[in-house]
Amino acid sequence: MTLDDAEQNKIYQIVSICGNARQRLSELGFNPGCKIRVVNKHHNGLLVINCREGQIALRKEEAECIQIEELDV
Repeated sequence: MTLDDAEQNKIYQIVSICGNARQRLSELGFNPGCKIRVVNKHHNGLLVINCREGQIALRKEEAECIQIEELDV
């Protein structure tokens, strides 16, 4: 499953990151093992994500590069 498929307000863990955006996403704190939560999904494809201690907005194309798994909390 990719981050683009994630539901709002569920907790996920990043499994891997692929594609050309890997370096940029890593610099933003998106790394394997990181726990994240989708705060909001906008109709234009923009996702607002809680990652570490901040909120970051990602485009749909970036979210499709992040492989995740849902955590049972």
